[in-house]
Amino acid sequence: MKKIVFILMLVLFALSGFAQSVNFKEGKNAFNNNDLETALKFFSNDIQDNPSRSVTYFYRAWIYYKKSLYAKALEDINVGMKHITRKQKLLKGGLYELKAKVNKELEEPGLAIENYTAAIKCDPKDDDFYAGRAQVCYEACQYEKSESDYLSILKFDENNARAMAGLGRNYLAQKRYEEAGKLLERLKKLHPKYGTAYYFSSKALYKQKKYDEAIDDMFQAYIICDLDEEYFEKFLTYSEKNCGLAMAKINDKIKNEPDNYYWRGRAGTLLMNNGEYRRALKYFTQAIDLKKEPDAYLLTQRGLCYNNLGLLSLASENFKESLKNDSTYTFDYIMLAEIERQKDNYEGANSSFCKALEITPDPSWYFYFCRANLMYKTNNYQLALNDYNKAIEKDTTQSYAYLYRGRLYKYKLNDKEKAIADFELVLKRDTLPSISGNARTFALFELGRIDEAVNYMRKVLDQSTTSSNLYDAACLYSLMNKPDEAIKSLSMAFESGYANFAHIYDDEDLKNIRTQPLFNQLLSVWKTKIDNEFQSLTSVKTKDGITENAVKKNTVVPLHSKGSGTFELACKINNLPLNFIFDTGASDISISQTEVQFMLKNNFLKSSDILGSQQYMDANGNVEVGTKIVLRKVEIGDAVLYNVAASVINNNKAPLLFGQSALSKYGTIVIDNDKKTLSILY
Repeated sequence: MKKIVFILMLVLFALSGFAQSVNFKEGKNAFNNNDLETALKFFSNDIQDNPSRSVTYFYRAWIYYKKSLYAKALEDINVGMKHITRKQKLLKGGLYELKAKVNKELEEPGLAIENYTAAIKCDPKDDDFYAGRAQVCYEACQYEKSESDYLSILKFDENNARAMAGLGRNYLAQKRYEEAGKLLERLKKLHPKYGTAYYFSSKALYKQKKYDEAIDDMFQAYIICDLDEEYFEKFLTYSEKNCGLAMAKINDKIKNEPDNYYWRGRAGTLLMNNGEYRRALKYFTQAIDLKKEPDAYLLTQRGLCYNNLGLLSLASENFKESLKNDSTYTFDYIMLAEIERQKDNYEGANSSFCKALEITPDPSWYFYFCRANLMYKTNNYQLALNDYNKAIEKDTTQSYAYLYRGRLYKYKLNDKEKAIADFELVLKRDTLPSISGNARTFALFELGRIDEAVNYMRKVLDQSTTSSNLYDAACLYSLMNKPDEAIKSLSMAFESGYANFAHIYDDEDLKNIRTQPLFNQLLSVWKTKIDNEFQSLTSVKTKDGITENAVKKNTVVPLHSKGSGTFELACKINNLPLNFIFDTGASDISISQTEVQFMLKNNFLKSSDILGSQQYMDANGNVEVGTKIVLRKVEIGDAVLYNVAASVINNNKAPLLFGQSALSKYGTIVIDNDKKTLSILY
């Protein structure tokens, strides 16, 4: 836009005798204010009154270009050209440039280059014309011609940032990584606030295996370019080489902006991307608590963490909460369908898929892929094939879609030729080891190239020994009928943090070892251990948030004596202020039916928080029966505890009791009877 205004200022200055009509003036004002519809009306009126005014055709052609009405844009450009005068050389160059832009949108690189060349003849020192032609040449893989244009710009502006960045990008495309790195390092020094310099520099460094420097530069590009999501996605990819360094970058932001939920959400995304779901969960929870209103994205991300940890009920709850805030988010319905499929609730899964389809009639590849898995699971093989086909039509780069379709052809449809073709396509697409999702290993196995499959799996583990990759190794060895190796790999996966038992129970790749006593023994041991860990998965945090290496802190709250060794303690339950009796003899948190009914009625408690019945013992040693619930958030002073078990007493007059064993989950408890205070060291 700025370039057009500049051209037209020069044109109008050159035509100082040009009498601007009311329509032209109004059209220009609307154009400058980006009110294209109004501008279009006035310029069209001006053309009716002055059909030979080339500058008005230029304006209107630009509006048509912005509205993607390319035929009308070209028509106005050609008419405008016919009425160009000798004094309007700059305008002529602008018309050629605009025509080249239209050609580029119409995928006519030859004509685009031709028109940029004509524009350059009109003004041999206009860097926009050279840059435009350089871009078209770059996209056409004509790197030498593109380089020549960028060098032309640098001849009359040796520090031109755009030209240097374009040249560096050309070097990257030609795999001249060292040259690119040197040039882009100079560009960063000359223009330290130019984000594109850091973006291309990061790519050059990564190709030279200078991973830490690449992470530094990509994060810098992300910051400079207003938190561009594309740059963050690349930062996530690079973080696989040094997650600790990438995390340190985000933690610096958290320390500088402790009340900003955004950076805690980014930390969660980074950790989740690297398979550290437990840690990610803490950051997403912090982000959700810091934000003053529900956030569908953060709830979905936390749901994904729970899902990957096999906590399907909690995952489902978060996806549903996300949909309450954004009912158009198809992905949540897909994940709910996946959860129901793993629970063998096929009718529920299909219902969620139908809801997703109602919202998005033309869904993503992932929708079709997941629905195909449901169809496969329910023996609807032709429907499964249809959906795998649609998934691949949507995105031809997804290796697992080819792998699963290949297995369908091989094992259910008895079409070995098509199966082999699909497995070969996986090998073409999945060529580099990753922290998860290495379909190539299984494609090699299906093709009977067992030794290659094992060697590639070892290569993957050499580069990235993640819990996901160790789990894949267990699957491969199970398919190979090597139970000892499979169980050993699965054990290592657990030790590295794998916890998705729901997937283990559902995964057909493990069917060859399910009857092994050691397999069931291993699952029993780790299920118990991980279940215990999940009891305090989102344990204590302060209002300032948990740091990576939390320093113990102390919060002190007043106690009001109630006699007989009991005290009244103020706290918040799911953000509802309540006073509890701190009873050193009670073993749990107990709450009366009156409070529960109030909390349910006012949305402080959800029906999903009610778990069932249990026996409990009060301070007098009496055993009673009550309902067990989960308190999602319990705050005492600055300390916060999540997902705390509590009992509902079948007595409307029962006091609210806070047992010492429950309170001790916060940390070390100290009661000062003289000062009547409770200290929690955590």
